[in-house]
Amino acid sequence: MRFGARNDSERPDEDSLARRNFLKLGTAGAAGLALAGMSTGAAAGRSAPAPLRRQGAAPLAVSTLPDPAPVDLDQGGGKTYHSSPGDEPSFHVNDFDGLKNALEQAGDGDIIRVGDDAQIDLTGQENTLSIASGVILSGGRGNNGSLGGLLYTTRDNNPVADTPLPMFKTRGDRVRFTGLRIQGPRLANYWDPEGNQGDPSDHQEYQNYLIGGIHFLGNDCRVDNCQLYGFTHAAISVGAKGYPVSARVDHSSIHNNPMEHFGYGVNLYNGESVIEWNYFDYNRHSIAGFGYAENGYTARYNLVGEHPISHAFDMHGVNQNNGSGEVAGGTINIHHNTFRFTHDVHPDNRAQEAIAIRGVPADRCDIDNNWFYHDSKPAEVNKQGNAYRQENEKWMHVWASGNHFGTGEPGSDVGHPR
Repeated sequence: MRFGARNDSERPDEDSLARRNFLKLGTAGAAGLALAGMSTGAAAGRSAPAPLRRQGAAPLAVSTLPDPAPVDLDQGGGKTYHSSPGDEPSFHVNDFDGLKNALEQAGDGDIIRVGDDAQIDLTGQENTLSIASGVILSGGRGNNGSLGGLLYTTRDNNPVADTPLPMFKTRGDRVRFTGLRIQGPRLANYWDPEGNQGDPSDHQEYQNYLIGGIHFLGNDCRVDNCQLYGFTHAAISVGAKGYPVSARVDHSSIHNNPMEHFGYGVNLYNGESVIEWNYFDYNRHSIAGFGYAENGYTARYNLVGEHPISHAFDMHGVNQNNGSGEVAGGTINIHHNTFRFTHDVHPDNRAQEAIAIRGVPADRCDIDNNWFYHDSKPAEVNKQGNAYRQENEKWMHVWASGNHFGTGEPGSDVGHPR
């Protein structure tokens, strides 16, 4: 679905990032917690520093994170995923120069195959590679035990304050990332550059740490069968002010995107997207919506793990110019997901809701046939720690039905397919 004509703005309005820096609840917590299972000697709370990419040099040992997605479920992809681009690749790449040259030559329908053992360092090259419409960047994740080729950055400082810097910003339509590992600079469970102390409104330290993975500004783009982690801003972003575009994110493992204030798995600035069959964990918000009236999503068949940092699925509110309060997106459909938590793990083990709708949807929000580990259906509209809540005095344009509450397993037609 294509929305109205684009204007010349490629980023949200100036107050958008400041608005997302909403007040933090609680004061406990520590910055840079060590992550168990980190490979090849990463330092506690962050990836081990790596030198800038050297032309022609042998691949360096790269610190990575193991994939936490269940190996026996379709959520998260990997060995259970059996879909691929199918056609013979037009390009085979194993290093940065090969990737750069392939992207410069590739056109609609071309497949660029990243080698299964490739470790391609984009440090210092973030947001410099253009991807044409219809190009597929492909890896072998899940094939014969392959983890998929690795695209990564170790840059954790952004010289432009309060402006996210993605590894890839794509303006082409129908761009697809499939079967790859896409890694950000901060391999941690949780990280607060301000130490989670004092008045959050005074904090500015986070502004130069906004590093993202993929930002789609073209229509009908897709991420599938990928592992994405380590980003302080967002693993995947979609659209912008004046750019309401559609995307699909499916069968991916999206985890450990850890920074306070941001830390998004899928960040939906504008447009309508489908997020399905994914595994989420250790994200501050696994799905975050900006809140424009044309901003909506369908989230279905996803599994959210035991380690939330804040609520998992989100829609922010946007002030309307007519003074009628905050609108929280357009149409939101959340069904057949499972949320395996009742409290957050960082920063202070507080009771934590799974879904937060932070205003009144312009159309509606439906929350149906989900499995919440929370004990009971919410009796209050806006209470921290309920299974779901709406920031409003009463339920408005929000409906819920067929949901299951508690850790006891429901029937197979409720929660994530299993």
